Amino acid sequence: MLANEMSEKSQAEIDTLLTIVQNPIRRKIIRRLSQEASYPLEIAKEIGVGQQLVTTHLALMEREGFVQSNMESSPLGPNRRLYFLKQSAYLTVCFGPHLYDEKYFTFEALPNKLSKDAIDFLGRIDKIQEKKPSNSIEPWADLIADIDKKMAILDDEKAVLLYIRNLAMKQANKALHLEKTTHDERRILQYILDEQTINIENISQTLNLRESLVREILAKLKREHPKLSQLNT
Repeated sequence: MLANEMSEKSQAEIDTLLTIVQNPIRRKIIRRLSQEASYPLEIAKEIGVGQQLVTTHLALMEREGFVQSNMESSPLGPNRRLYFLKQSAYLTVCFGPHLYDEKYFTFEALPNKLSKDAIDFLGRIDKIQEKKPSNSIEPWADLIADIDKKMAILDDEKAVLLYIRNLAMKQANKALHLEKTTHDERRILQYILDEQTINIENISQTLNLRESLVREILAKLKREHPKLSQLNT
């Protein structure tokens, strides 16, 4: 995993999210609710499945905290339950012969550090809102298109970097075998390469090794590879 150490809570959130999105009907429901809040009957008609099935999936997603609902009055009949997305999430899973990486975070609030492009995009939002008439969709369409182009560039760059990283890990693994390291030593070194940390507790829990053994192996590895001492603990 390339990301910093992940708490059990975060891992549980990833497992729950994967369970939710693995179902194609739930993905269609999420896609529909990403556009606007909707009623089960509307969703059922638009995605081409039965209303009862949609209601069952919505109940599960609401129980897990992914959607929320409100009872809305209807002028033509009984009150109806309106569903809307409650969470904003970003999930990636990358894997290969020498790579495994999973990341999950929400984007409901801005991070403290912003790139120049992000600042420029935010500035454009302010300028659009200042213009009259403010209900024109064209400037928003242009902004969204520019953001999508930027994300496509970043995705392409990430794909290239993942390829190169995978190649580097392959060569690093070859070097580990040439050093005639033991199985547990290789596992610990591979973990360190992925996580860039030598936290004994995390290594022990992730690799299911005794802390005393991890501590003993790390002491040996630090003598052979002094730069390991510079990593975070």
